[in-house]
Amino acid sequence: MQKLSICRFVAAWFLACAVWLWGQSNNGELHLKVVDPTGTGTRAFVHILSEANQYRRSLITDEQGTLTVQRLPYSVYQLQINQTGFAEVSRSIYIHSSIPSEYVVPLKMTAAKESVTVSAIDTLIDPDRAGSVTQIGSDSIQNRVGSVPGRSIQDLLNSQPGWLYEGNAVLHPRDSEYQTQFVVDGIPLIDNRSPSLGPQIEADDVQSINIYTAGIPAWWM
Repeated sequence: MQKLSICRFVAAWFLACAVWLWGQSNNGELHLKVVDPTGTGTRAFVHILSEANQYRRSLITDEQGTLTVQRLPYSVYQLQINQTGFAEVSRSIYIHSSIPSEYVVPLKMTAAKESVTVSAIDTLIDPDRAGSVTQIGSDSIQNRVGSVPGRSIQDLLNSQPGWLYEGNAVLHPRDSEYQTQFVVDGIPLIDNRSPSLGPQIEADDVQSINIYTAGIPAWWM
């Protein structure tokens, strides 16, 4: 009878040790609360990651922003918290005790983003337009000051800024020697337009005149 009592005592002792060791498992517990900038709890998506023990889990807080995660093995975890309208939060936490670890994570508003898209067709500079353009309309042509025959066009051009007029009616745009190009209805005139060297176009024969004196596109030349 005495031996039986000893055996029962040893079995009970081993059982008590097993229960005590089971209670000492290396697991902890996380109590998390996610709040908005006003301090009010809010629903959010929570991702818990640990590279050390390959732990990965995606959860969501309740309406009050609280979340409880049990049986977390001791380790360092990375919390990633996402919620529409708020900036993403990434934080490291350390679970190293069976006592629940409590964390309050505040969310911040997403910073305003502004972008400007510039396309070639919307720029203020037209690559197909000369830098300086002067127009002489039909009213100015009809009401012009009288000219010597054969010089009415040259006199109209000379009345505009940027021109130098020689005595023989040769025009020099912006002090450039013999660089005046006449174009009639899109057709360039390649012969000399000096009144003393060739037939002239009179002002009464034209409806309007466009004068280009700067920034002329290369394909015009």
